[in-house]
Amino acid sequence: MAREGLYGQRRMVKGSLRLETEMGNVSVGRQWLRDVLDQEFGVGRSVTDDAVQALSEVLTNAILYGTGRYVRVTYLLDGEWAEVAVHNDRRAGGVFPRKQSPAPDAECGRGLELVEAFCEQWGITALPGDAVKVWFKVRFT
Repeated sequence: MAREGLYGQRRMVKGSLRLETEMGNVSVGRQWLRDVLDQEFGVGRSVTDDAVQALSEVLTNAILYGTGRYVRVTYLLDGEWAEVAVHNDRRAGGVFPRKQSPAPDAECGRGLELVEAFCEQWGITALPGDAVKVWFKVRFT
């Protein structure tokens, strides 16, 4: 259900949320994104669940492994795609997020593998300073 703007062009919608780096804020970010996607694309879409789960993984990693007091979650919607990103400061020493290959019985290390499974595209972008952006895209059409 793509919404159209002036002259029939796809409408771009964007927003952001700043959260303190506390684990309890992962659920805040999840609910915020779900509300945005439900409002824009309709309630009950399985792709919304995929996007919310991917955000949970990325946001958890940003809070656990980043530095700084805040993370920022952003979204950009164009009626067909939703691009979601989490921006944070890297750990001291410039450790960059990366996809791992955990042992089958490992209890952690699968976050970015899950993001890859839930999303059509994803990536990691270095930003000025020691900042980093982990982003993903899901298709709603």
